[in-house]
Amino acid sequence: MQRRHDVRVLDGGETWPPLGVLPVPAGVQARALGQLHPGEALLLHTDGAEDARDRHGRFFPLATHLAAQQALTPARLVAGVHAALLRHTGGRIADDVALLALRNDRP
Repeated sequence: MQRRHDVRVLDGGETWPPLGVLPVPAGVQARALGQLHPGEALLLHTDGAEDARDRHGRFFPLATHLAAQQALTPARLVAGVHAALLRHTGGRIADDVALLALRNDRP
């Protein structure tokens, strides 16, 4: 039996400079975006993952790539996205890319 994998893009609201570059503005409040249920994974990434372009100027289709993945360990998910980025860009990623995958393995 194969499980269906849905990919949802969470809107985190405003974007901010990278952590540590500038102080977080006063008055910024944390915002709940949902729960990570057992068996679900969350991929956090910098803009370099979505802004990567191929030689024709097309952006990397991150959501499409993730939707095609099967249940993977977080390490394999990150490795797969990185490999797909390298294929998409012909091995030349022009911007920095950070990827972090978290999975809830609780029963």
